[in-house]
Amino acid sequence: MICTHLTAQTVVEEIKAKPQCSAGINYSLPTGKQQVDTPAPDGKKPFYISHFGSSAAYYLESLKEYDMPINTLVKADSVKMLTPLGKDVLRRLRLIRQDALHRTGEMTVNGARQMRQLAQEMVERFPDIFADGSLIDARSIVRNHSIMSMQEFMTQIARHRANMDLRIKSSHSNDQWMFVRDKELEADRFNAETETCYQAYIKANSNNHRLWESLFVSADYVKAHIDTVQFNEQLFTLAGGIQNTPLDGVITLYDIYTPQEILEHWRLYNAKNYISYGSFELNGGNQPFAQRAPLWNLLHQADSIKQLDYPVVHLRYSSRGMVLELICLMELNDYGFKTSDLNQLEKKGWANYRIAPFGSSVQVVYYRKDKTDDNILVKVLLNGQEARLPIATDCAPYYHWDDVKRYYLRKLYAHEKIRFDYNKSKDE
Repeated sequence: MICTHLTAQTVVEEIKAKPQCSAGINYSLPTGKQQVDTPAPDGKKPFYISHFGSSAAYYLESLKEYDMPINTLVKADSVKMLTPLGKDVLRRLRLIRQDALHRTGEMTVNGARQMRQLAQEMVERFPDIFADGSLIDARSIVRNHSIMSMQEFMTQIARHRANMDLRIKSSHSNDQWMFVRDKELEADRFNAETETCYQAYIKANSNNHRLWESLFVSADYVKAHIDTVQFNEQLFTLAGGIQNTPLDGVITLYDIYTPQEILEHWRLYNAKNYISYGSFELNGGNQPFAQRAPLWNLLHQADSIKQLDYPVVHLRYSSRGMVLELICLMELNDYGFKTSDLNQLEKKGWANYRIAPFGSSVQVVYYRKDKTDDNILVKVLLNGQEARLPIATDCAPYYHWDDVKRYYLRKLYAHEKIRFDYNKSKDE
């Protein structure tokens, strides 16, 4: 069962059917389930793809992330505070660390396979785009796994055509529109009101007494020596990451949790992602606007492509956080919805593993009859699936480009005016 395609299921049902989904943005987008495209109206054909994506699965950025939970268990073991299960979990964590040794920040073998499959699916899906004379321009942020993802994707494309113009680039000069951070917005992410709300949510979803009793001999030792919230996050991150490595199918950590505990751990991770990247009302609801530069870029580049006589694909590889924020900013599938109630996320279907897992992407595909056709249509693919936009259309899932551009430009200009007025009031 592939959770990304079980849209009829609730989040709870998906995670219980496939616990790996609980890894959230550390879950890998499944391949091999390509959607059959809705035929474009009026004989229009694709001529341009604008793609913003995240890298494929990779090892954690630092060995410290593997060492911290190991050190917690080693310390407990040194004073005979680990149960037999606790000792076995320590053994498994050491295997996970050994697999990651000298590979931190690198794309995993599973991630490389995923990128090649995603590239293969794109080529097969849009043969008119990947034709002789096409320009395929790929750029990535300067991070090892992003560069490796771009290279795997482009290598797979190159196997299909010898006469395409293939270009790759990774440079900090792209950061201003591919790896954007807004310090003002980030400073507001966990303001006092948000922090209070999140801590209450943690308390409501942290029934871990059974887990501690299974791993540690003494509850008093746990209370005195372990930061349970931090240890929980560290251990569950490693549990979710196994699926992306050669250890998948060899060992697991999900067996130490009950289905309800897995669900509760995912809820905390999902809520933290929504607060950080979604439109959470208590921190202003504006976090997705951190990615206004990529959206500006998308809008402006499309107009310049219209004058070209050959198909073009722009591939951009950034972080999952950037992709998640862009999805929320564009309000795809209503993922930009605002709430101050974290309990609404499941009801609304706002699930991080559905939105921005490893290998996630936003693809805007442009259609026309020929170069003289001014009525350009677009459709947006979210993780390969036809997405809904917050815009009226008479040909869904296709939208008139002029309507799409007008909607997003108005949204961006309205936000810029709010920022200008706010900064002006501070200066006064």
